[in-house]
Amino acid sequence: MMAGLGFASAAVAQDDDWEFQEDPARQLSIAAARYDAGQMIVVQCRQGGLTVVLTGMPVTPGPIQVQATRADGRAVSQAWLPAGAPGAYRSASSGATVRFMRGGGLYALRTESPAFRASFDLPTQSANLDRVLTACGWATEDDRDLLPEATQVSMVDPDDTPARPRARSARGAPRAPTPRPEAPAGPPQLPPAEYGVSCIVRDLHLRDCRAVHPASARERIVRDGIRYLEGKEVYAVNGSTAADSEGKVMNVIGGRITIIDYITTAH
Repeated sequence: MMAGLGFASAAVAQDDDWEFQEDPARQLSIAAARYDAGQMIVVQCRQGGLTVVLTGMPVTPGPIQVQATRADGRAVSQAWLPAGAPGAYRSASSGATVRFMRGGGLYALRTESPAFRASFDLPTQSANLDRVLTACGWATEDDRDLLPEATQVSMVDPDDTPARPRARSARGAPRAPTPRPEAPAGPPQLPPAEYGVSCIVRDLHLRDCRAVHPASARERIVRDGIRYLEGKEVYAVNGSTAADSEGKVMNVIGGRITIIDYITTAH
């Protein structure tokens, strides 16, 4: 049975906008919405890094997958990672999450494990939210936010196992096994979500790859990641077909699959 939690309207600054604070000396800007029961949504840009933290969520030992809807009926799946305090989580896709909150109204969250529901009444104005976004070099709108996510594909061939050395391609044709590069000596340093790449799945290949964070597009790690991902084959999983993922977006970001992982193992 789902737990129903209803939160009161946010206590926000004048004009029903997000609360806003900034400290130019520390390159810090913050937008926040506070709720009567103590929950908060905090959006922070600090030295070019964007972080979205949500408090008052169920306490779990690891990440949670949330189905989120907003006032206009649009729904997305969001991944939230533990933020270091009980019931506090940070978004794995900061820019897209903030843009989803723009415009205000009801922001409803639902999880399946653990079963949980929550509703946040967001401020109807988003000027202060936009100030934090732009301070970190994020666009306030992105056409790929409207595309469904390609959740039924994997970058790992499910048939490429020690028991099945002759792996099969995404369309089922046998192919010679690809030599596996040696694993790096230690775990790679995870880049922030700003260094992510977004690609469109077409015929089970990644196409039109680009930086999810425009301000990071010239970073070498992003450019190398785009070159590596462009045209890369992906594989239908969980009984899906190529048509199920056609035209959908795949975001390769910190917290899910990291660009540096690809660069390290590609050579």
